[in-house]
Amino acid sequence: MASWQGNNNPLITATRGYIWFLALNILFSVWLLLHDLKRDTPMTQPAEVNALTLFIALFAVLNLVAVLKIHPRISDNLYPKVLPAVVMLFGTGWALVFFNLLLHYATPLLTLTLSVIILLPAVITFYLSTPLLLLFCTPVVLSLIYGEYRSDHRFDLLQNLGMAIILLVVYSARYILLEWYQRTQRSEYEKSLLIKKLTRQAHFDALTGLYNRRSLADYVNERRRDQNRQLFLLVMDIDFFKQYNDTYGHVAGDECLVKVARCIETSLRKAEDAAFRYGGEEFVVVALCEKWEEAQAIAQRIRQNLAQAQIPHAGSEVSPWVTLSVGIARAQPTMALEDLLEAADHQLYKAKRAGRDRITFDARAAQ
Repeated sequence: MASWQGNNNPLITATRGYIWFLALNILFSVWLLLHDLKRDTPMTQPAEVNALTLFIALFAVLNLVAVLKIHPRISDNLYPKVLPAVVMLFGTGWALVFFNLLLHYATPLLTLTLSVIILLPAVITFYLSTPLLLLFCTPVVLSLIYGEYRSDHRFDLLQNLGMAIILLVVYSARYILLEWYQRTQRSEYEKSLLIKKLTRQAHFDALTGLYNRRSLADYVNERRRDQNRQLFLLVMDIDFFKQYNDTYGHVAGDECLVKVARCIETSLRKAEDAAFRYGGEEFVVVALCEKWEEAQAIAQRIRQNLAQAQIPHAGSEVSPWVTLSVGIARAQPTMALEDLLEAADHQLYKAKRAGRDRITFDARAAQ
């Protein structure tokens, strides 16, 4: 069951459509009031119509001023909460106007035509909220039916068919608008999914799910803004990975890369660290630390988690399991990313020359 104060109220009051609806109420009311000035016509309006029309015009002006004034903070304002009462007052006012016009006009078909002028804008404005639409349209439609019954005019089949057509148009217009809205929403959702997919492809490695090489520079530049901690780069390489592929095949090699990536991810601190697949079997971790020991601890956790994973590696010369060599470098204030990578790579090569399956860093820079 729909709520009379559903989530659509703030949306409706914040749109140009509702402002347009209020403006049309004012314009239509002014037209009816000016119509009464043409005394030479045989359709002079009764005093009740003029009074009701003037009330609608003034009420619409009051609402228009309120909406324009509170528009920037519409979502937390009182106005959306009283919107059902506002809409019901508009619907009741127009219902009484049309009822009196049906009783006094010599040509009721003109009243039916005038009702379309106010019903269709209501449908366009409130089609997203069934309760609001019913609050406005129900009194108007009932007044047309009851006014036709109470009028002194004889039964006119064509005239009643005209009323039926009007109601059909009003009823079907909402579903057409809803269909357009749903198509638009579906299109926007598909675009959003496509953008997310392209963004992920641009920033993440398709195989491992880690950040890719293209994302490294942007991430490092963003992290270097932190003035309270130092930036460390951990470059790591799977030991004897070529032999792993030769022994188990490239499909198993890809599976090995995924498993190693998971070991790296689970070893990182959530807020301070990020892992990248830099290329092939090489990975990079960017970490913000207060001292060298924190960066070393990250590298040690990665090696320990990988050791616990026990990924078989019959082609390794240092272990029956897959292992990593890690080189660590600390970013200096004016050091470019290329120089930082070169410094970390230098430490990585030292680890490999020293026998692999180990962590190395520049002890002088650590002091």
